[in-house]
Amino acid sequence: MINLLLKTQLDSAEKKMSAYMALMNFRYMNLCIKAEPASLIPVTVAILGEDKNIEEVAKVAVPDEYHLAVIPDSKDSFSQIAQAITYSHPEFKVSIKTMDIGGVKQEYLEYEMPEVDENRHDFLSEAVKGLYDETKVKIEAVYQEERVGFAEFLGSNSSDLDEVNEALDKMRDNTLENITNSRDGKLKEIEDGYLRYLSQKASQEDGSPDVDVSKRMKFES
Repeated sequence: MINLLLKTQLDSAEKKMSAYMALMNFRYMNLCIKAEPASLIPVTVAILGEDKNIEEVAKVAVPDEYHLAVIPDSKDSFSQIAQAITYSHPEFKVSIKTMDIGGVKQEYLEYEMPEVDENRHDFLSEAVKGLYDETKVKIEAVYQEERVGFAEFLGSNSSDLDEVNEALDKMRDNTLENITNSRDGKLKEIEDGYLRYLSQKASQEDGSPDVDVSKRMKFES
């Protein structure tokens, strides 16, 4: 049975692998294929000389898979929020819309994710695969480093080494399976976006009418 010291070292190895996986997933979210509220995490809004996170000055909602709605908490911060988001995501197409809340008209910002045309399809696919390959190499490096470290610490004849290596194998395999699923899911998002682009192009649609989406928005807390 693995003792507390070895378990602590194994937990440390797992945290390293998980950190690389989390970073990959965060980068995937910021490729902005479908609407991801997390893509606004890097946005900082200057209010009266103080930088604030987007959640401190607005509510974020997801009207549909390809749009984000940003509802400022104050009319006074409307332009600052718009500028901050455009600075972080110049690729977003922005429009000002109106919804009815309790009989009161309120303006909000709606951001459409950039279309996945042929060029963006290829660029995004390569980016997703590249980030996956980079993350896989880092996870494998942690795995190999930990195996060597445990072997040196325990000695090749230690009865605990086989159990530790088995735990490392399982840790590595699970992490690689998770990042593979993330990669495949992101590639499917790209294909879905590309099919949407082709469909819109074929039907020569030039936009949807302004509608009240207040009842179907999913707000991020």
